[in-house]
Amino acid sequence: MKGKSIVLVLAVLAVALAGVVYYTFNHYTLNYEWKTNLNNYRVYRLIGDSTLNGYVKAEGKVSVYILTKEDFRMLKKGEPFRYYKAWEHVEKVEFNDVKIPDGDYLLVVRNEENGMQWISVKLVDRR
Repeated sequence: MKGKSIVLVLAVLAVALAGVVYYTFNHYTLNYEWKTNLNNYRVYRLIGDSTLNGYVKAEGKVSVYILTKEDFRMLKKGEPFRYYKAWEHVEKVEFNDVKIPDGDYLLVVRNEENGMQWISVKLVDRR
């Protein structure tokens, strides 16, 4: 009887752990990079209809945009583009409960200085 109780407890723990893992992967996406090289752009995909928290820190000036893939293509071509949110020519950006619209959005970090070597990025994108 004791062996069956242990198996039952282990089965309940396994189901509970599976539920926590399922909830975490469906409600939180953690994208973390520290001191990464930055040539022209760094791009991070965002979850539509979510809330963004975190930061971007840079050695020099960067511009940070939340925009669609099509607008990012236009930005790279040097054409006029639209964005949902923007922080231009900054060294640091903090995201505190920034609401991301439903759809396919990107966070784009653009290098504004030729000599810059690194950025630090931490993003928590939560539904």
